[in-house]
Amino acid sequence: MVLLANGEQHDCVYIAESNSYIRFWGVWPDEDPGKRAIRIEDVAQIQPSPFRLPFKFAREMYVVGESGMGYCIFTLHFADGTRQPYCTGNLIDFPEMPAGKSVCDVLALRPNQGRREESLGARQYYWCLFGGHSEKTFMQRLSHALRFS
Repeated sequence: MVLLANGEQHDCVYIAESNSYIRFWGVWPDEDPGKRAIRIEDVAQIQPSPFRLPFKFAREMYVVGESGMGYCIFTLHFADGTRQPYCTGNLIDFPEMPAGKSVCDVLALRPNQGRREESLGARQYYWCLFGGHSEKTFMQRLSHALRFS
């Protein structure tokens, strides 16, 4: 969770080193229409997000890997005995919660369970990168290569 210098608060934010980010994703978040970005220079304060799935559960899905090309399917089991299927993109750290539930109520995550069931997705999140943008994106390299071919 970040508080910006202008007073805005964003509850779900991935903070990552920029060169590691670009090696993995291949396009900067502000160049990708599917992503939202916050400039690290605008951040006044960083705190743990109350909406982040505990790492021990998220790690279970990340170890298994995506369920299909670009998505993850999993089911969360809650303390009251209920369960909720999810279908998200590759990042699962900020799942939408059913009414009356929070990430503190999660007892287990079952990777790849919940196909063909009514599912929830992920909460809206932002990327906030730190460090220089020293590597070119795939599109920048392609554009450069096409200019000189």
